[in-house]
Amino acid sequence: MVRVRAGLVPSFFTMANMFCGFYSAILSSRGEFIQAAWLIIAAAILDTVDGKLARLTKSASPFGVQYDSLADVVSFGLAPSVLAYFVFLQHWGTLGLLLSFVPLVFGSIRLARFNVRLKGFDKAFFEGLPIPAAAVTLGSFVIFNYHFWEMLRWSKLFLTLILLVSILMITNIRYETMPQFSLRTNATNRVKILVVSLGVLILIIFPQEAFFPWAVVYVLSGLARSLWLVIKGDPETNATTQEDEAL
Repeated sequence: MVRVRAGLVPSFFTMANMFCGFYSAILSSRGEFIQAAWLIIAAAILDTVDGKLARLTKSASPFGVQYDSLADVVSFGLAPSVLAYFVFLQHWGTLGLLLSFVPLVFGSIRLARFNVRLKGFDKAFFEGLPIPAAAVTLGSFVIFNYHFWEMLRWSKLFLTLILLVSILMITNIRYETMPQFSLRTNATNRVKILVVSLGVLILIIFPQEAFFPWAVVYVLSGLARSLWLVIKGDPETNATTQEDEAL
């Protein structure tokens, strides 16, 4: 009974994550793009929290994985696709409808791949761009544009980002996970903690300005690492590590 109750806590955060995505889609349809984009970011934060809580309470379960994936389809697949459609692509007719559908369909493929490959609840890195990161990149781009110009100024770049993050989600490119905040940690993890802590501080101080650049840095980090390995001729050796977005 104690274990069941402990498992309810992460599920409430998952529900909140899903609600943010649902409400974001509604706000996008009303033309309230900034608020809709912030709700996508809020959903990503809640998604991180529910995974940490599941591990902390030792209540991670196959049900939690499946339920979290369903929430992620709404918050990080549907919500950014709806945002992309109403903020820019609705004027492109059928082509715009199909292009705005791309993040949703590619994100759902990624989540389905995660579920069938899951072999545990801990992982060393993400395989492919995590769907929350893809959604935050698109949402923060809208916030960035409207903060400086009160409009979507870089529309061609937005379309490029839509296609780029969608494709990256279904690749095997390695992306770093969140660090383990523990007293017993190695040097690499300590560096990750420092970088994440610095990033969070900057985001708190300059949220409208900093979210998009940080998101782009993360998106490009996987590509840069893969390119470096190709140049060095050093292919990945760990093919069995799982992804992380569903916990």
